[in-house]
Amino acid sequence: MAGEKMAAPTPAPAAGGLSEESKLFGALCYIIGIIVPLFVLFTEKKKDKFLLFHAWQSLILTAVLIVFFIGFSVVTAALTFVTMGLGSLLSCLAFPLMIVIGIYVLFVAYKAYQGLKYKIPAIGDYAEKQAMK
Repeated sequence: MAGEKMAAPTPAPAAGGLSEESKLFGALCYIIGIIVPLFVLFTEKKKDKFLLFHAWQSLILTAVLIVFFIGFSVVTAALTFVTMGLGSLLSCLAFPLMIVIGIYVLFVAYKAYQGLKYKIPAIGDYAEKQAMK
């Protein structure tokens, strides 16, 4: 609706008492983007639903970011070619954008280290469905 504010995603506490190892691996899923989540998915750690959720969410986030930055690069290159410079100006936004994304990833990693099951908007529900299979 026009006058309503959208509620910010609220982190829900993870089920049960989590070990420090689970919390650490949950945070590392985001910090070491592809390696740790794949390690979780292909070892006995996949039995831990908290870790499985963070592994899936991290993999999906990494895939989305890769697709986004490839698309961003193609658009800026095309604009540079077509407009003789507008794309170069647009590409100056890439570094600040990466800084903001990096800070958000560290925030999500921190939430995982606290033992919270923080859902990233638009991908958190899908990651949770994958973890519950």
